[in-house]
Amino acid sequence: MTLVQHQALQIDCIDQGRGAPVVLVHSSVSGNRQWRRLVERLSPRRRVIAPNLLGYGATTPWPAARPQAISDALQVLLGAVAALVPDEPLQLVGHSWGGALALHAAHRLGDRVSRLVLYEPMLPGLLAAHGRLQAATETRTLHAQLRDCAARGDWLGAAERFTDYFNGDGTWAGTPPPRRRAIADALPPNLHEWDAAMAPLHADALAGVRARTLLMRGRRTRAALHEMSALLYRRFAHWRLVDVAGCGHMAPLTHADTINHWIADFLDEAGGPARVERTEAALA
Repeated sequence: MTLVQHQALQIDCIDQGRGAPVVLVHSSVSGNRQWRRLVERLSPRRRVIAPNLLGYGATTPWPAARPQAISDALQVLLGAVAALVPDEPLQLVGHSWGGALALHAAHRLGDRVSRLVLYEPMLPGLLAAHGRLQAATETRTLHAQLRDCAARGDWLGAAERFTDYFNGDGTWAGTPPPRRRAIADALPPNLHEWDAAMAPLHADALAGVRARTLLMRGRRTRAALHEMSALLYRRFAHWRLVDVAGCGHMAPLTHADTINHWIADFLDEAGGPARVERTEAALA
């Protein structure tokens, strides 16, 4: 563990390996340990940096004096980059909420980011801004359920709704009690992340992204999550889109070997054509 001080933030990071830097950004209700297998795969040839986001590990929690914004959450990622690799070109990889932050960081950092890998970036603010009202209602409903459970102190109830939405209906029923408690204990930062993620966002606002980008999604994902990726692909049609068979939103954890293979191949390729699937559904 490396502790980085950036302004008022303490940032808890994995910093492993030597070489060109790649920054891995974890999903909600997780932590940088979700990338441990990818870190081991990449670190023999790269310097791998994986920060814990606000409220995870030893990273400073969000103080909740006001709703969190994307710019607030982004300070962890940008602070880790500024402290550890202030001038170097880099690659970014992000999953879910971490994908949203990696995308915003690539927009901010522009040409410094050579490669960007996103697995279902969690940007529900895209939905209403682009008129995808049914999908927007789906995410607003989940947000309201989580907020209501938290207000009652029912973190196990919130954990059940979170788990069944992102992992698939019925997942909670098969989750052992110790794991249920761990999910509930990790949920508080997620409520603040929703505040940031729900802010209306048009895809054109991310036009500063210059990186070669691989956008991944699972074929078994929720409709609203599918729509978020579709909207990004419609705006950035030069990106590569891969639909991964048999996978849902949490594939970087549940199918780590498959997803890590795609990530490593994309980061390594010299720049020519790559093995890729594109789907017409992305343009719907």
